[in-house]
Amino acid sequence: MNSLATTGQQGSDEAFTADDPGRVQDLPWWARTRGFGWVLLVCGVGSFYGAVELTLERIQLYINPDHIAACDVGGAFSCSTVMKSAQASVFGPPNPFIGLVGFTILIVVGVVLTTGTRLPRWFMNMNLLGTAAATGFLVWLYTQAVYEIGSLCLYCMVCWFFMGLLLPVHLARNILTNDLPAPRWLRGWAQHGAWLTSFILLVACAASILVVFSNQFFG
Repeated sequence: MNSLATTGQQGSDEAFTADDPGRVQDLPWWARTRGFGWVLLVCGVGSFYGAVELTLERIQLYINPDHIAACDVGGAFSCSTVMKSAQASVFGPPNPFIGLVGFTILIVVGVVLTTGTRLPRWFMNMNLLGTAAATGFLVWLYTQAVYEIGSLCLYCMVCWFFMGLLLPVHLARNILTNDLPAPRWLRGWAQHGAWLTSFILLVACAASILVVFSNQFFG
């Protein structure tokens, strides 16, 4: 861990470089080291929970192909239908198995940050890149579930929610801490619009689901 983090004053929020135009007290709570650690931890644990439940249901389907998943609640919601689709194993192993690894990384990074340890710029940018890749994959899975498979998976939706919440906030955090260089207008968005962007994305996702599955939801 010593190769990833600095200690003492360099391990704190005050360890911004001299060319940082902002001051630590100007950062919103969620962009500071400990605050963002808690954001990562909550989103990582929430997503990990969804992946664990999906993994357990996937194992049951391996044992018994006729197994009815706990999240098969009827109507538009059928985890079994989604898990039996080709899209559920795009890279070979079932998607939840991959999620277990990725979300565990988020949890570990979150725990480290909550201790006040400020990780290097390259590491936080790689973490952002991984978050973006995971969220992009989940967006694709969302389009497949809603528009191709025609069924919703409750535990998948848990992962959609937390990762959709995390990505704009993670991007904004990296901009505000100068881990990711950005023009002034983008820094303004990062300061004031990150959480609103997350909210809009989640509302748009929910609205599209309501429209596509309106017959099941409203008869």
